[in-house]
Amino acid sequence: MEKETNADRAATQSGSPFSWIEARLVERTRSARYARVTLEGRGLPDVVGAGQFILARYGEDPCLPRAFSVMFAGDGTLDLFVKSEGRVREKLSTCPIGTTFSVRGPYGTPYVRRIAADRPYVLVAGGSGIAPMLFFAEQHPTLVAAGAYGFRTRDACDALPGVPLIIEEVTGERAIDRVDSLWKRGLGILACGPEPMLRALASAHRGEPHIYVSLEARVGCGIGTCLGCRVATSAGPKRICVDGPLFSAEELTWLT
Repeated sequence: MEKETNADRAATQSGSPFSWIEARLVERTRSARYARVTLEGRGLPDVVGAGQFILARYGEDPCLPRAFSVMFAGDGTLDLFVKSEGRVREKLSTCPIGTTFSVRGPYGTPYVRRIAADRPYVLVAGGSGIAPMLFFAEQHPTLVAAGAYGFRTRDACDALPGVPLIIEEVTGERAIDRVDSLWKRGLGILACGPEPMLRALASAHRGEPHIYVSLEARVGCGIGTCLGCRVATSAGPKRICVDGPLFSAEELTWLT
């Protein structure tokens, strides 16, 4: 694994785990189903590792906060990429610029601390799983061999101008279909997206080393105390919010 740096350590240190920071929505690029949003606030974490996530809530909404992978971070801002459904996500996608949200984090383990750094990786994403993959590519370009980022509909292009996307309704091809032409032995794979995509990827590369998948869950506390995001692994139950979100496919025998 890559040597832990001071920046990596800082990325897991956020003071009180339940300290909420007020952040304003200052920029947004929308499509019919997705939105890329920028939140700005004093005290937002400047050091975030690709693969980490924050929890966000809107006003005094009684619902649990929602977990979002960070797409970019720095200079008092956080960029998120969200699908426009669900209460918090819909607010991020449609509320007026200047609306205030409450944010805490970052949580989770940066991807780079879970993988071997002696090889490059093919990055595979489906839908909003693209957020941590683009962040990883920005932070660790020497560890990236290629990327396959897929969406079902072309409207996602409006929210991600300039990013090469695989649009299923246009070509009939999915991100996972592109992997066959990008991956070869000696490379690893990092994937984030819908569970069916992760299952297909794990099955296709059963027995291969350095295949990693990033799991999603409804996160309650973010620090592992509520045990609401436990997942079965070959080493026993683990918590997505603390031990993950990235796991090797070999650990998740239920995927295949």
